[in-house]
Amino acid sequence: MLAALVRRDGGLPAQPVLLPDQRDLLRAALMDETGDLLLISGGTSVGKEDHAPGLLAELGELSIHGVALRPASPTASDSSAGRAVFLLPGNPVSCLCAYDLFAGRAVRRLGGRPPNMPYRIRRLPLAAKIVSAVGRVDYVRVRLNADWVEPLAVSGAALLSTTTVADGFVLVPRDREGYAPGEEVDVYLYDL
Repeated sequence: MLAALVRRDGGLPAQPVLLPDQRDLLRAALMDETGDLLLISGGTSVGKEDHAPGLLAELGELSIHGVALRPASPTASDSSAGRAVFLLPGNPVSCLCAYDLFAGRAVRRLGGRPPNMPYRIRRLPLAAKIVSAVGRVDYVRVRLNADWVEPLAVSGAALLSTTTVADGFVLVPRDREGYAPGEEVDVYLYDL
């Protein structure tokens, strides 16, 4: 998924490397200076086997760790070591969300493209309410039905199936408690 997104955004992805949750292997990957940007998916939270944030802090600086974003709160980044490093959640939907809102912007800038997300936007009324919490942004997968949009999921970061049946997503800003049925929202469409 990440390789396809990087290509879409004008980058040339390297061959993905799959690493077990072993501190020494991850340290070597972080120290490898190949490429202009490094994306790591998984091992980015605060669990016992989540080594990436601690290693990034040891090797440089952990500028950001944890964002008020659902479903991608364990996102982290740093650019102190001469290249941008993004720690993206391992759950597929969280990873997609964090890429779109953070890492993708950097890839597009490096490729000389505008940093904005490359999705078409349609403004449509909601078929059902979306509930959120003030102080956090929610990435909500939605499906289009005729002249309105139906929310599919607010939570469920591991449920990639909600993304495969979705037509796009809605972002609930951090200053809102959600949206009421019938309220018009911007829908970012997955198909380009």
